[in-house]
Amino acid sequence: MKVCSVVGTRPNFVKEYLVNQELRRRRICEVLIHTGQHYDYEMSRVFFDCFDLPAPDYNLQIPNADSIAFSARAIVELASTFDAEKPDCVLAYGDVNSTMAAAIAASKLRIPFAHVEGGIRTPERHNPEEINRRVSDVLSDVVFCCTKTEVDNLEREGYEASRIELTGDLLNDALLMTLSKYDILPSRGDYDLLTIHRHENLSSDARLSAIIRGVIKADRRTVFPAHPRTLNCLLTLGLVDTLKESKIELCKPMSYLEFLRLAAGANKILTDSGGVRREAYFLHKPCIVLIEISWFPQIAQAGWKVLTGPDPDRIAHLIRDFEPTKPYQELFGDGTAFRQIVNGLAKRYAA
Repeated sequence: MKVCSVVGTRPNFVKEYLVNQELRRRRICEVLIHTGQHYDYEMSRVFFDCFDLPAPDYNLQIPNADSIAFSARAIVELASTFDAEKPDCVLAYGDVNSTMAAAIAASKLRIPFAHVEGGIRTPERHNPEEINRRVSDVLSDVVFCCTKTEVDNLEREGYEASRIELTGDLLNDALLMTLSKYDILPSRGDYDLLTIHRHENLSSDARLSAIIRGVIKADRRTVFPAHPRTLNCLLTLGLVDTLKESKIELCKPMSYLEFLRLAAGANKILTDSGGVRREAYFLHKPCIVLIEISWFPQIAQAGWKVLTGPDPDRIAHLIRDFEPTKPYQELFGDGTAFRQIVNGLAKRYAA
């Protein structure tokens, strides 16, 4: 069996790590394709080094200045790569442009497409990630789901049971492995951790400014690793100088291990990220979600995250006062999603 795996962003590299190891352990041929969606070294190469991922077989280095142009070129270049490699299936992760492009290219070539982390839904149909996720799910031969909630979503939409597999969450797998490997013990420290990168927050000067004002108003020590696009927006709005006068500590993006150490020691996590809100939950951290989109609503139902719009007073209040309202529950599997995904691929596509 030959698998073409497509990656392009930080979350993809994290999820690919244990799948890659399991494929190698079972001597299943994997062709690793990096679209270049995150082309900056700190956002890409550092993750390959951290996880001991092999160098990609193909590094397409597609420019990512514009989402539509990137997606269009990725479809063309991935289709050419798949046609040359002729895999038994194509595998891709999550809700990024690289994944949607892989789904379209594979389907056009009638190669089975496997979508890891499918079935996640929000009513915001025009959210960029929601578009990618829905397209990828529709074109999937098999959808691997993190929790029963995603399985239920797909069943309500009429997906055949044969196309759905419940595996658990690869992010949980990677986090548990890393905590164990590096003897990291989560604790409630004396600082909060902030990440902002969603299109809705960065494309609106008013939203981004209000979020920053709210975090400043909370008057808590806050570490803020800024994505390059986020930093550019902060510079454009003149907010970097404002941050220097606050308790917010702006810093560069980090490797996965550095970020996990920081998250493990944080008191609370403030984010608009779908992945970081899950990592917060895995680490038993109260999470304030800085956008009104509720991916993984089961975390809110469990009492461990709360959503907020760009209201400085509400943001400051939640940072100071929000605490989990219920005991912690295991929602995302037992740490073996990587094995279950490879089992599913082998069952379906091994000769």
